[in-house]
Amino acid sequence: MESQLHLIWNPVAGNGAAVEAHQLVTDALAERGIPFSAEKTEYAGHATELAKQAVQDGAKRIVVLGGDGTIREVASALMNTDVPLGIISCGTGNDIIRPLKIPKDPLAALDVVLGTEARQMDAAMANDLLYFNVAGFGFDVDVLRYVEIYKKRMRNGSLAYLRGLLAALLHLSSRKTKISWPGGSMEADVLIIAAGNGTHFGGGMMVTPKADPFDGLLDICIITNISKLRAYSILPKFMKGEHLSTKFVTYFKTTELTAVCEPASLLDVDGDILQGTPVTFKILPKSLWVIAPQ
Repeated sequence: MESQLHLIWNPVAGNGAAVEAHQLVTDALAERGIPFSAEKTEYAGHATELAKQAVQDGAKRIVVLGGDGTIREVASALMNTDVPLGIISCGTGNDIIRPLKIPKDPLAALDVVLGTEARQMDAAMANDLLYFNVAGFGFDVDVLRYVEIYKKRMRNGSLAYLRGLLAALLHLSSRKTKISWPGGSMEADVLIIAAGNGTHFGGGMMVTPKADPFDGLLDICIITNISKLRAYSILPKFMKGEHLSTKFVTYFKTTELTAVCEPASLLDVDGDILQGTPVTFKILPKSLWVIAPQ
């Protein structure tokens, strides 16, 4: 391959899954005689620094091997450049690859990286924080806080998410929220607001099932206050993206949305818990080249 391929990998992603995937991928590249360089991340934010340096050094495609957080860091460095992002996802949630139709298997994902044309996808902002999949607040932040606890105890990422989900359901709470967007506004007791460029969050919950990372719009899902009992009954629908017809859900597409809530909440930004509300979500159309099937 004439283009220089640079791999950035996070050794702690997926509780060891990334180490195995890195071995598989680098062995496969060596077997095929494809020249590549590789660097591993050592701290939060390091992947962004490494990717920026790789662009300056002339990398023609940058492949990230890690979870949704590492993918977000590398993608942030490639915004508004002509260097495409390849993704080999091996974290706990692996949500960003779902709408992009990138396989979970590392070698199948490598085949996509090596044999697929890049496309221009949208990115988004939550205040001044870049994201590429889903951002929001409320119940999903609570889930992530519990997931962090269970991730330390169990290797299986899906199981950690499930345990986190059940723990968050036990402590269900809503927030009085004022919401506005071009052409509309509402006030409600809100359990979740999600602004999706992608479709899934929380390790497989299809919160914004109609989202398309290439359509120039954010999909907004607002779930208003429901009882714990009702939450348990709606959860299976939520997992499959079949919750849109329920009366507790408001769903629409827009380019921007602002929310102010009481009490204030931290934000879930592509699976990382970051500084919070009040928040404005905004779409950034066609701002990142990504290697993903049509």
